[in-house]
Amino acid sequence: MSAALPSPPASPRGHPLPLGALQDDLGGLLREREELRKAGISAELERNRQAIVALQQQIARALIAQYATA
Repeated sequence: MSAALPSPPASPRGHPLPLGALQDDLGGLLREREELRKAGISAELERNRQAIVALQQQIARALIAQYATA
């Protein structure tokens, strides 16, 4: 059984986000995680981890979509 690939993430206007924008967002979340660790704010670390995982999944889907159409 084959499953359909999910659509790449979209901007608020409905256009797919460029891979570079997703990677920039991931970099921001990773920097935020470092700051949270330095500040010892463990309550926010789980939220940040979940955001990182979700964004990594979006990047993976964007890469699949990019190379599936190539």
